[in-house]
Amino acid sequence: MKLRKIGFLLFILILAVSMGACSIETGVDTGTKAAAGDENKNLSIEAIGEGYPLTIKDFVGYETVLDKKPERTAVLSGTSLNIWYDLGGKSICTSNISKNIKLLAEHKDEIINIPSVGATYSIDMEKVIEYKPDLVIAQEGTQGEQAKKLRDMGFKVIVSRIKSYDDVMAAYRVFGKILNSEEAAEKRISEIENKRQELVSKLPQQKTSVIILYLTSKSLAVKLDNSIAGDVSNILGLKNIASDLPPDTIGSETTPLDIEYIVEKNPDYILVTSMISSNETAKKTMEEQFAASPAWKGVRAVSEGRVIYLPQEYFLFNSGPYYGEAIEYVARSIYPEVYGEVKDWYEK
Repeated sequence: MKLRKIGFLLFILILAVSMGACSIETGVDTGTKAAAGDENKNLSIEAIGEGYPLTIKDFVGYETVLDKKPERTAVLSGTSLNIWYDLGGKSICTSNISKNIKLLAEHKDEIINIPSVGATYSIDMEKVIEYKPDLVIAQEGTQGEQAKKLRDMGFKVIVSRIKSYDDVMAAYRVFGKILNSEEAAEKRISEIENKRQELVSKLPQQKTSVIILYLTSKSLAVKLDNSIAGDVSNILGLKNIASDLPPDTIGSETTPLDIEYIVEKNPDYILVTSMISSNETAKKTMEEQFAASPAWKGVRAVSEGRVIYLPQEYFLFNSGPYYGEAIEYVARSIYPEVYGEVKDWYEK
């Protein structure tokens, strides 16, 4: 009886310690994780609360409490910057703005002249700190390490991941709440959603397959469904023949190129995305690769001219407010008889 009592007390003690550890892990404090198991999940961004104080649960599972509307925000990536300015926000500094980002026309000059703190993938931490931001919006992956360091130093940091259509919608809603611009956010969301619905409603019944190539100055790989082009393909009901292939690494949006596999699956279209100096250079480089390798002759999409080069302003960087245009570009490229020719619509 005595042993049972001792065993029971030990069980209660262990349970209490476990619950205490769990409560520490899930505490809602700047820089704490939202849940112990969230580390490997792709979370959507969320604003918890009606008005201030707001708790922002970001894409990597961290929760940040904002007591009031931030006055000195540092938005460190282009897509987030575009959405932030679309809702009336300002940024005290940012990373280098690529010429291939499609910036909002009404804010383009202002955004280009925001002080730079270095390249997106290598921001200057000291410069960021000098600006004394009361909120930092960093980019998942490329700025993850810097985000953690800033958070550890006491800065309020939100990690943003804006790749898919759903990511764009979530970012608009959260940024709208932070900026007290919820009406403007819902208006933009409605515009993008109406465009998506309009395009999807006209889709032909035929099944169309694609492979999405990813060209850089050093390599050629294949994009998966968690890429921008993969997401747009899913929206348009296109079958990405690489969907079931394993990623390079956990969470990666690419898989190694396997021409034999592409020949075997024989997709109807090849979509080419790129991270290279320009859209024109990407097309020239890819055409040279097609011509240099006899293996590509076995892919009918190549021999029959069904290769579509996707503009970097839509598919290298998420186009944010222009996501509807990204969908339309692919729709027009594959089904011109339904949507009209790309050349009659797309402005470089």
